Amino acid sequence: MLTEAQLEEFTRDGIVRLPAAFAADDAARMRDVLWYELARRHGIQRDDRSTWTPVRPTKLTTTKKHPAAKAILGPPLRTALDQLLGPAGWTEPPHQGQVLVTFPTGEPWAVPHRQWHTDVGFDLPQDELVGVKTWALLGDLEPGGGGTPQVAGSHRVIARYLNTTPERDFTRVRDRVLASHPWFRELTREDRTSADLMAEAEVDGTPVRVVELTGQAGDVYLTHPWILHSIAPNARDSPRMMRSRMIWRTNWPLEDAQLSGRGQGDR
Repeated sequence: MLTEAQLEEFTRDGIVRLPAAFAADDAARMRDVLWYELARRHGIQRDDRSTWTPVRPTKLTTTKKHPAAKAILGPPLRTALDQLLGPAGWTEPPHQGQVLVTFPTGEPWAVPHRQWHTDVGFDLPQDELVGVKTWALLGDLEPGGGGTPQVAGSHRVIARYLNTTPERDFTRVRDRVLASHPWFRELTREDRTSADLMAEAEVDGTPVRVVELTGQAGDVYLTHPWILHSIAPNARDSPRMMRSRMIWRTNWPLEDAQLSGRGQGDR
C-alpha cells in the first residue's frame, strides 16, 4: 500500500518505489527461469562471464510468459494500482511485460545524453491518470548497475507543454520538450561538462532530476506514462534483470494508447 507521502511523491515526480512488492524467494525463482532461457537461447551461462554476450539479449519469450512472474502482481502491487487507478479500475495484464537484461559493459556509468523517450504517445488526457508503468526488480540493483534512468517531473513538463499546443505528433512533441529549457538541453548534450543532472533543478517551476532505478529484488517502481527515460550502461559486476509493462485503466482504449507511442522501447 502506498502511503500518503508516496502518493504525493507520485503526483510530484511521476515515480514512486514500492519496496518488497514481492518476495525475494519469488524473485530468485524468476531469475532461475531467466538464466535457463538465456542458456538455451543465447548460450549464456550464469557462472561463465565469458558467455555474457549479447549485452542486452532479446526474444526472451519463454521467460516473458512463465507463471513464476505472476508473483510480481501480488497484493502489494495490486493495492497500489487500486490506489492510483481506482479499486478494480485497471485491466489485468496477460503477463508481466518485457524482460529487461543488461550485462556488465565495462563502460563507466554516466547519465545518458540520447534516446530519452516515453513509451506511449501524447494523446492521453492531460489531467487524468489512465495508466501506470511498472518496473519490477528481479535482482538487487546498485547505482551504476544499468537501472533505467528516468526524469522525475517530466510528466508535468510534458503536460504543461501540451496545454500550449494542439501538436500531438510523438517525435515533434518529444523533441520540442527536450529543447524547451536549458536543463533539458544539457540533458541531451554529448559534450556536457559540469551539470549535476541527478540533483534537483527547476524547469519553469517544476522540480526535475534524473533518477536511477535501484533497489532490492522484489521492489517495484511505478511511473507515469509520460516519464522520460533512457538506456544506461551496466558498470557493475552483475546483470541488471527487470520486468516492465504498462497497466491501463479499465475501459481505456488500449489500442489507441499503445499505437500512439513512437519511443525507443525499453532496453
